[in-house]
Amino acid sequence: MQLTLQQQKLRDVVVVRCAGRIVVGEEIRALQMLVEPLSRQCGKVVLQLANVSFIDSAGVGALVRLLGLLRSHGCEFSLCQLAPFVERVLQVTHLLDVIPNHASEEEAIRGSQETSQSASHASAPAKTKIVCTDGSREVLAFLSTLLERVGYEVLTARHPSDALTLVKVTSAKILICGPGIQMNQLEIEKSRSGVSAVRLLHLPSDFSTADAGDAGAKLLDQVRSLMAEGISGNRPNWMVQDRVGETQDSEK
Repeated sequence: MQLTLQQQKLRDVVVVRCAGRIVVGEEIRALQMLVEPLSRQCGKVVLQLANVSFIDSAGVGALVRLLGLLRSHGCEFSLCQLAPFVERVLQVTHLLDVIPNHASEEEAIRGSQETSQSASHASAPAKTKIVCTDGSREVLAFLSTLLERVGYEVLTARHPSDALTLVKVTSAKILICGPGIQMNQLEIEKSRSGVSAVRLLHLPSDFSTADAGDAGAKLLDQVRSLMAEGISGNRPNWMVQDRVGETQDSEK
């Protein structure tokens, strides 16, 4: 089911009722084209998601980007009436407290923007650096918010060369390459001399279109596993991750 959008303005608030799938492609572009101009036209935007049947990783990233964009223009942004699937995705990815959400449209219209930043979710050492690279801004937004929510410091780059530079200057522990980045084994080996202490996590090709909850949970598990291996010293410093959940050590 394609995404359909219906908007209604109530005083200084615009409610956008979404139905269908919020996924990479035309659906995300349609949502962005409708919501982004509203940041300069009203004081608050509310997305009603009661009839959203599916949201992928890029879709969650799009919501995070809209949150940042609207806030930068002084416009509040919140969700309401989360469909069970959407609520589960935001819970699993630790994003339920990042994007303000309400039980009903009425509460969302009345309520102020409040975001809980409870430290109880922080399960990773503060200041542990991770670099993420992908051509999609939505994927980078999803990765950044997901990882920062559990305590990592995240730096992003849309080009692999920039990502490698960030790794070198920040001594990042993990380099996550999104599905839009093609780094063959030869390119990896060429970069080894400069970033030999980093672990490489290469996300699968369907990461951006997968169930965001499952993809996010698997990614966090894999990152924690790589960090634990680094601390214990049981694995070599350079690792290649072709698919979340399947690792293969690279040999020089």
